Amino acid sequence: MFCEYCGDVDGEETGVDHDERDCPWYDTDNGTVTIDADQLADTLTATADGVPAQRAAIGLLVAHGLWINRLAERPGLLLIDYSGPTPAPYGVDWVKVVEALDAKELPASSGELRILALAASLAHPAARIPLGDAVSGLDAANLDLILTAIAEANGRPRVQ
Repeated sequence: MFCEYCGDVDGEETGVDHDERDCPWYDTDNGTVTIDADQLADTLTATADGVPAQRAAIGLLVAHGLWINRLAERPGLLLIDYSGPTPAPYGVDWVKVVEALDAKELPASSGELRILALAASLAHPAARIPLGDAVSGLDAANLDLILTAIAEANGRPRVQ
């Protein structure tokens, strides 16, 4: 069985039946990992620095204002380091985000889902989002965020 907390797949960590319930890195207090949204935004921004597409994707999520909070509530969509005394998120697991979007597992409006899908498409090649479909129906504020992110991903920050 695969443990999403330590990555163990063959029982070497704590035995043959190792899964998240046996994992020494699993949060035993209440079964969840608590992540502060403001700290997550700072960490993701710092981690993405120097990679224009990642910086644009994270910048889009931060500027939108909704998705950083929602990602903080769904640690399964984040890359988390469980080797220290407390779990520490260090990135977005874009493949899992794309899978969750495809499976329609994320409760959000269609515009909110488009923002997340476009951020994923900027950050990771696994996200194949038709741009025309993704931007149709966005309000002016969200469209402006998308245009800014696209320009930034290409190394050309838009001048206001």
